[in-house]
Amino acid sequence: MDSREAFLSGAAIRWRARKGVEKQLQQIRDMHSESFASQCGSIVEGQPGLHSQQSEMEEIGNEMMIEEDIVVGTSHFDQQSFRMDLPEEESESDQDADETDQACNLGESLRNWALTFGVSLVALTALLGLLRLHHPDLPKDARTLLKTKVTYNIEKKCEGLYYYIGILSSFKEKLHQAFESFENGCTFKLQINIDGLPLFKSSGIQVWPILGCLLGFPIKEPVVIALFCGPQKPKPAEVFLEDFVSELKKLESGIDFEGKMIFVKLDSVIRDTPARAFVKNIKSHNGYFGCDKCAQQGEYLSSRMTFPLDSCPLRTDESFAQKQNEEHHQGPNPFQGLNVGMVSQFPGDYMHSVCLGVVRKLLNIWLRGALKFRLPSSTVNRMSDCLTGLRSYIPLEFARKPRTLRDLDRWKATEFRMFLLYIGPVILPSYLDKNIYQNCMLLFSSIAILGTYADTLLRMFVTHFGQLYGKEALVYNVHSLVHLAQDVRQHGCLDNISAFPYENHLQKLKKLVRKPERPLPQMLRRLSEQNQIMKLSINKSVSLKKAHFVGPVPNELASRGVKGQYSEMVGDQWTIKISTGDNTFVINGDICRVYNVVDCTDATYIVYKRFCNKSVFFTYPFSSDFLNIFSVSLLSEHYVFAKVCAVAHKCVLLPHRGGFVAIPIQHLVRH
Repeated sequence: MDSREAFLSGAAIRWRARKGVEKQLQQIRDMHSESFASQCGSIVEGQPGLHSQQSEMEEIGNEMMIEEDIVVGTSHFDQQSFRMDLPEEESESDQDADETDQACNLGESLRNWALTFGVSLVALTALLGLLRLHHPDLPKDARTLLKTKVTYNIEKKCEGLYYYIGILSSFKEKLHQAFESFENGCTFKLQINIDGLPLFKSSGIQVWPILGCLLGFPIKEPVVIALFCGPQKPKPAEVFLEDFVSELKKLESGIDFEGKMIFVKLDSVIRDTPARAFVKNIKSHNGYFGCDKCAQQGEYLSSRMTFPLDSCPLRTDESFAQKQNEEHHQGPNPFQGLNVGMVSQFPGDYMHSVCLGVVRKLLNIWLRGALKFRLPSSTVNRMSDCLTGLRSYIPLEFARKPRTLRDLDRWKATEFRMFLLYIGPVILPSYLDKNIYQNCMLLFSSIAILGTYADTLLRMFVTHFGQLYGKEALVYNVHSLVHLAQDVRQHGCLDNISAFPYENHLQKLKKLVRKPERPLPQMLRRLSEQNQIMKLSINKSVSLKKAHFVGPVPNELASRGVKGQYSEMVGDQWTIKISTGDNTFVINGDICRVYNVVDCTDATYIVYKRFCNKSVFFTYPFSSDFLNIFSVSLLSEHYVFAKVCAVAHKCVLLPHRGGFVAIPIQHLVRH
């Protein structure tokens, strides 16, 4: 690589790669115009049945929008391998010797490129036809290049189509790549997610995948264990899950994997409330005995089922197995025969119950509820302007930026989480009554700490919530908060029992369907293509990006042999930038703003200034310093530096009353 290219951004490298491809294609057109026309004809006329095969060659659409800085799905596109620089003059014998290797490298690059950007099979086949003029060893058909598996034993089950991939089959390649990292007799903890997803707006067709993750495994991306596609949910649940349960029984007893004995135990089942009732075969949340954590009988108020009590006899795995509360059960246990706690191993879903449940309910009360709680339209407009004004302060670790309250119906779960844990505590005092704000702080504080004390705070929040908004507001999602602390005590932090990664994967699965006909085979073919380039990255290295020469570099640091200066550093835990939103960190106990990343001969350093004034941000229900949340102001005059390893965690820094509020990003804090 040219030494100057070492400082190019990824976008610049991709731009050069595209320009190189365009240049080669233009040369092909100029030199072989007649051949080009006949080749295009042969693509259609020389392949009998091409149009009849288009049911297997689904297209994404008429246009494919590619954004430079966004890669959807798991990407292993190698920028360097795709660069097609024109070679210098070579002898004919050298070209013959390297011809096969070049075709293989080009084919691999094309495969990665096509899967990264979702290129349709029709378009890729046409491109292969053009490239074969200079690279005859390339395959003619896109399915050959992508190694698409086209034969599947799809069965009819539960009034739909069903295909079982398998637990071991789904994880086999990943286990093989991580073979040296686990010992003989190792027990893997399996977490699964079962939920439905509508595929089309104009049709009732939906897909119900069984997704799985191995907890503590290097790769966090969920895998597909089974797929069901049909006009309704796969009933009965015990039939839908029978293959999964049968295989898991064998894995619980242990199997031999390439000479090592491994065991797989089911750790937890993550799902939203309706899906939980479906897979457990119990009453739904709108039933009188719909709570799966306690035996409280619901109370029907104002056309909704409520659970006004915060202290009732708790359900246990034993009481569930014995069906002590018969009104709670609707049929046989689908997980019968497995060593699974039907209460303890089905934790509450933080994403649906808290973010999409309680937080959305609160915002709807303030915007559309009873007049005594509803905010004036002028206040709502000012709050919306405040939200959009904070967009530049949000770090890139957040998938979405704040939006106006006018778009509340289109907010995603990540936006509600961001409002609850970061933005809400800072901006709400200016718009809400003190009593209502303190109720919100009970929820924020308890979710932020979630321990023994959080159990008390959550019960206080639910009780206070009912006193503020009435007993009819104590619906299932609000009631479920009193059981959340117990789930966290058993399974760890909230992110361990969150549906966020599974919801993201569901959307990726949905994008695999390119047209309405035969959606299940489409998904299976696309998954088989992606598996060909799936790679496991265990050791993530630090990457320095966006080189510059403008400093600042303190004199003492300059004497250590500066190799380069950078405005961005991507690590395995967070990204450090010198721009607003991604430049606030806790370093050596101080809240600091980063101004430069300097690579020296002995280590990589960050240059920063610290905030001199630091005070607690709130005192109710406890002091904010317990959560490392502070009001800060007044940066120091002089630059200081420290090694990258001195960084404790990244913060969201939001403007507040002439200064700032620094809030650690919860899921990035080192424990």
